[in-house]
Amino acid sequence: MKKILSVISAGALVATALVLGVSSPANAAGTLKIAHIPKLGTIGYFQAADKGVQRACKELKATCTYNGPAEITAASQTKEINAAVQRGDNVILIAANDTNALAPALKAAQKKGVTVVAYDSDVAAGARSIFVNQASSQGIGSALADDAAALAGGSGDIAVLSTTPTATNQNVWIDFMNKQLAAKHPGIKVVATVYGNDKPEDSTTETQGLLQKYPNVKVIVAPTSIGIVAAAKFVDSSPSKGKVFVTGLGLPSDMSAYVKDGTAHAALWDVENFGYAAVYAANSIRNGGQKTALGSVFKSGPGDKGLKTRTVTKGAVGNELILGPALIFTKDNIDNYHF
Repeated sequence: MKKILSVISAGALVATALVLGVSSPANAAGTLKIAHIPKLGTIGYFQAADKGVQRACKELKATCTYNGPAEITAASQTKEINAAVQRGDNVILIAANDTNALAPALKAAQKKGVTVVAYDSDVAAGARSIFVNQASSQGIGSALADDAAALAGGSGDIAVLSTTPTATNQNVWIDFMNKQLAAKHPGIKVVATVYGNDKPEDSTTETQGLLQKYPNVKVIVAPTSIGIVAAAKFVDSSPSKGKVFVTGLGLPSDMSAYVKDGTAHAALWDVENFGYAAVYAANSIRNGGQKTALGSVFKSGPGDKGLKTRTVTKGAVGNELILGPALIFTKDNIDNYHF
């Protein structure tokens, strides 16, 4: 797992080395009105991120509302975007369900003076000022590939359990994962990629279907906090336990039992700090005159638990900031994290 940490951390380390000048966010932002629009309101991952959003808003004396849609669709998020504009919110913080479908509503919001910052899952570059990424997309994808290959013993069949077919971040990670497998692990074959729609019941059904249709699958890769729990839970209580392993991205509070009993591996980042950093990025742009060109440097907020500065780099869709090194949850450290 140390190898995974070094791979995911590499993008962040390179980014922070490109410092060309630091612009500080405003000390106060009493006029800041932020609409936090996650992919789905009921997902624990985004609820954890909102804790960081609210913490940052308290520091900045800003108003922040959590506007999680009831369905994980672009249409549901578009309604929330339009509602935010109608309320008079001047910042939209969004984790996108679709790269392009949200662009018209977000561009319309920008024309009305709303600052848009994407985090977790990006939108079209022209529809936001900056994207705050969890870690290097290539690093995440490569790490998932390397861990899956290790769990499979270097050869054999693996499968992917994703969220939805249009999820920007999932598709980018899976693409990089496949490239890493082809380049470094030719003995590994991805037999299927299925979608659980970030719903426990759908993800469980898809996991069961994978094991029935592909009895030789050794590893299920789930780069989604809902999917990885569903897959691990199903495998843990099935005859496949000890024969099929699960790896991917999950909350420590959800994955503790499965990591401890050897059913799964899990990696993630400080999700609460993710929301915090995204708010400060928005504040820097709106109130601090922060530039978003390549090489520009954003200063962290005083309560940031990660990097002190973040440098704008080129991402899969457009310019982005990288949150920082990922957290690798092991049997030895998972009890130290409470989100």
